[in-house]
Amino acid sequence: MNKLLLTLGVTALSPLALAKPVIVTSIKPVSMVVAAITGDRADIEQIVSNSASPHDFALRPSDLRKIANADTVVWVGESLERFLEKPLENAGKEDSSIEWLALNGMNLHNFAEGHEDHDEHEDHEGHDHDKHHDDHDEHEGHDHDKHEDHEGHDHDKHHDDHDEHEGHDHDEHHEGHEGHDHSGVDPHVWLSPENAKVLAQAVTKRLSEIDAKNAAYYQTNLANFEQGLTAKDAQIRAALNKVNTVPYIVFHDGYSYFERHYGLQHAGEITVSPERKPGAKKVAELRHEIEENHVQCVFSEPQFSPAIVKALLDGSSVNTAPLDPLGGDIKLDSNAYYRFLDSLSGQFLSCLG
Repeated sequence: MNKLLLTLGVTALSPLALAKPVIVTSIKPVSMVVAAITGDRADIEQIVSNSASPHDFALRPSDLRKIANADTVVWVGESLERFLEKPLENAGKEDSSIEWLALNGMNLHNFAEGHEDHDEHEDHEGHDHDKHHDDHDEHEGHDHDKHEDHEGHDHDKHHDDHDEHEGHDHDEHHEGHEGHDHSGVDPHVWLSPENAKVLAQAVTKRLSEIDAKNAAYYQTNLANFEQGLTAKDAQIRAALNKVNTVPYIVFHDGYSYFERHYGLQHAGEITVSPERKPGAKKVAELRHEIEENHVQCVFSEPQFSPAIVKALLDGSSVNTAPLDPLGGDIKLDSNAYYRFLDSLSGQFLSCLG
């Protein structure tokens, strides 16, 4: 009898029995929302490192292994992360993934509508994700974080020497690597606190299904996240109201969810898509816009060289500052998304105030 109990005890304590769910995420903002729900009960593994951009990212063999071993993959969607579409399909993870853009309840808008008054695409009916997500509520995603601080995952286990990756043929699973198309739905949905709540709810549902013993824990984390986010949102709105009439230019057209939510005055962008450098004609147009609109600040981004901004402002007294849409320096924990919003709003305030 004692031997039987001992055997059962060893089995219950086996690595497999104690394994946490593994959630693979695409980019840092996705990881931040997921971490608010997982706490210490699941592991998160991020694909795009904190110093990289999804606009020009290419998968490595180690990234494909992450996808294959994931319980769930959480990503923004094919319009931002086209490099994930084929690998998810090949790994049989397509239906179990959480695609943020395809979730019910999202407030979406098109790039052309980003700075105009228009109706929200509530529930985004007609959004072209029927192929993979007829009812995405059935497969809300879950990411595993075997690295609690997990900042950018610049570690050897998950990021094989990048030199190995140079020249690797990615045609099979990285079609359209020129960058995402800046027409149609704007995929930068993580810059909206309301959209962050939608993802948090989806992650909670999915985690509760695959890790039922911790379902109450995940539900509590969701309630705390939503309550905290409502308070943080009000705090940031009050601060940004002081500068919401100050015109500025961003590096690329990727901030409209944040700008519309807080009523900021975007006067233009250096480039429509960050992998495309502006030509001489565009630079001349921007200099005219800066003068005509009395632009107070031109923002750069840490993921890309500031040389373009410096050249644009040569001989000008206009302020410049980095604006990080991905929160690369934010420590990943349950409060990371709050700190990300604080950081982004602080970057606006420092240059516009």
